[in-house]
Amino acid sequence: MTHHARLNLVMFITIAGLAVFLYFRPQSSDIHKYPLSTSSIEAVQNLRIVRQQQEIALKQLDNHWYLVKPVQARADERKIAEILEILTVYSNQRLPLEDLERFGLDQPNVRLYLNDEYFGFGGFAPTTNQQYVATSDQVYLISPRYVLALPSNVSDLINPQLLASNEIPVKFELNHLTVEFQNENWRITVQHSDEALDEGTIKHWIQLWQTAQARELILEQALGPDFVVNDSIKIALQNGQEINLRILQNEFSVLLLRVNDGFGYQFPIDAGQQLLDPYRIKSNQILPEN
Repeated sequence: MTHHARLNLVMFITIAGLAVFLYFRPQSSDIHKYPLSTSSIEAVQNLRIVRQQQEIALKQLDNHWYLVKPVQARADERKIAEILEILTVYSNQRLPLEDLERFGLDQPNVRLYLNDEYFGFGGFAPTTNQQYVATSDQVYLISPRYVLALPSNVSDLINPQLLASNEIPVKFELNHLTVEFQNENWRITVQHSDEALDEGTIKHWIQLWQTAQARELILEQALGPDFVVNDSIKIALQNGQEINLRILQNEFSVLLLRVNDGFGYQFPIDAGQQLLDPYRIKSNQILPEN
């Protein structure tokens, strides 16, 4: 074997041995992952978000989340699940809760309370762009995506579905028409119209109401001056309760305002007008199967 061949063999054996060592060596005991919390997601019953003295409060009831402050409404369950993910987070760095100004935690930008557990969101680490979070008398570094899951407006947490699954309508009353469920069938009474609607069109219209999801949720105090009130709707439910909606409209959209709740569901003009008038549903439209 030549000198170069022996040298190559030695180099190969050295590199192979080093690769085997690196592959099978035990993980360093100095690498730690610290959980931010030991609480379970299922245990959370109350949730509060405080941002610049504005507070959003939610409560879980019968396995569903509801806003209780500053408005009362059904919450968007998907967005609540994103917020609660912080309970599953691990961090590679844990620091004592000292020198809060250094971490931007002397006056946190956002504060989150899950039951009685507190999370304060501060500044960002310059090298990793991770965010400092204070909880349980410690400071952790985590991804900024968890603070991004916290809404800046309460309307971002409202469920966009117009009617809840347990809000089963049995009667709609508008100024120009009444649609009521009687004797296992929907009956329509229309003022100033001789044109009859077939049963399939009426059922399609009812289904639109039961599946409609707003493009945007707007609080009543945030409505612009371009919205004009032009009608109202009264919906009787199967459970004996009643929903009162005020109809507002501008050039581009229709907004259905829940009078007693202080927020409205905004729809594109065409979709909104179909909700307000079953005659706008084209007779040649393919209707959903029963």
